[in-house]
Amino acid sequence: MQHRARAGRRSAAILAFLLLTVVCSLPALAAEWLVAPNGNDGAGGTLQAPFATLARALEAAGPGDIITLRGGDYAGGVTVRQPDITIRSYPGETAAISAPIDNEDLDNVIRFYVNASGCRLQGLDISGGYYYAIKTESTWDWGEDSLQAASRLTIEDCRIHGSGRDCIKIVPGCDDVTIRRCEIFDSGLRYDGNAEGIDNVNGDRMLVQECYIHDTATTGVYAKGGAMDCVIERCLIMHAGALGVAVGFDTSPEWFDTGVNPGYYENIGGVVRNCIIIDTVYAGIGIYAAKDAQIYNNTLVNVAKGGHAALYFGVPFHDWDASVPCPASVNVSLRNNLVQQLDPAAAAAPMVSIRHTDEHLGMDGLAGMPVMSNNRYHAQGAAARFQDGRPASPYNGDLGGWQGHIGGDSGSSQGDPGLDQDYHLAAGSPCIDAGHTYSQAGVTYYDYDGGARSGAFDIGADEYGSGQALAVPPPAGARGIR
Repeated sequence: MQHRARAGRRSAAILAFLLLTVVCSLPALAAEWLVAPNGNDGAGGTLQAPFATLARALEAAGPGDIITLRGGDYAGGVTVRQPDITIRSYPGETAAISAPIDNEDLDNVIRFYVNASGCRLQGLDISGGYYYAIKTESTWDWGEDSLQAASRLTIEDCRIHGSGRDCIKIVPGCDDVTIRRCEIFDSGLRYDGNAEGIDNVNGDRMLVQECYIHDTATTGVYAKGGAMDCVIERCLIMHAGALGVAVGFDTSPEWFDTGVNPGYYENIGGVVRNCIIIDTVYAGIGIYAAKDAQIYNNTLVNVAKGGHAALYFGVPFHDWDASVPCPASVNVSLRNNLVQQLDPAAAAAPMVSIRHTDEHLGMDGLAGMPVMSNNRYHAQGAAARFQDGRPASPYNGDLGGWQGHIGGDSGSSQGDPGLDQDYHLAAGSPCIDAGHTYSQAGVTYYDYDGGARSGAFDIGADEYGSGQALAVPPPAGARGIR
């Protein structure tokens, strides 16, 4: 009995010590710093006495603090150096942060330094930057033994536009970046040769959700350089000067983590689902050196007008370094996708194409055959066409031959999919209940509008009759698709 009592007191003492340790380790309550165009940087940063500049607020803020900007215009070219900082607009107002695109000293509008993990941008208008509107930073190429990287960032309900090159740049090691309900547009105003909406190089677990990405000089969004488990879902991508979405692309060898990716795959486990992609110069969705990618329930309209195919298996070159593998994509699934090509240039493009090149010792865009089913293809005034450019398995022909060629794409069909003016399924569409139904215990799948998919899934981004149909493009003033 005494032993039990001593044990109980010892347990109580240990519990009290642990509770005290937790309490002592808790951070102080977050401070909020107010900034207004008519403020004063010598003031206290309060609602009654706000600062005048974002730079001054960042100087004052500590880890976990909140910086709230009253409506108005603010100078960018700032660096966030503390973790868990939130920068947001005052409720009901919009703060615009900008930097010129012709001043090389102002590389970015907002840069997240290597120790600025856990930060948030909310409800802001961010424009300009000689290179990027928003850039993350890491020590990847600093020659240090340990990696530091700005990770766990959230960018939500923002307008990000008018950048010198990419609107958002994510560098290697900056993982777990979430970009949701944002409008991203007008990239490449200074240099339009390589200017994506979102350029993610080896940042794992990026989530791009419910964004409206349009009028990009080159690709709308890609995740490349070995980026793992990235998801792009329920996005509207329009008027891309190159590809709509690229799962992988072509990255210089030094940006890969060969410890986890010795094969130099450009993308591992990437998912593109429930997106509407309209009017691209090259592929609607490009797949480059991707492993285990899933391309499900997307609606592609008038894509690949200048080359490639609606769904395209491309090849990387990795700086033509013969010592570095340039793998073919492997284990890629394409299900329930809807392609409608009404523009004459788009109608002439293949629906699916697998590239081969003799360059760089010879490369294929895909190893084996794609896993495909329940897709709908429509080329105005022409039969849907499919290509396999690999010398070991050449093909250039129609859907029936394609199905035999790959031993798949069952449940797929061609003809008018029956879309309405907002690229949703109209009543009587042959795509209703014609999709492949995939399931996972405890998981609910949602369509472009955020409605739940149930029963037999539909083909394309829309599940007919589920959720409130969203306008395409979204109404003026919307940040993302809503």
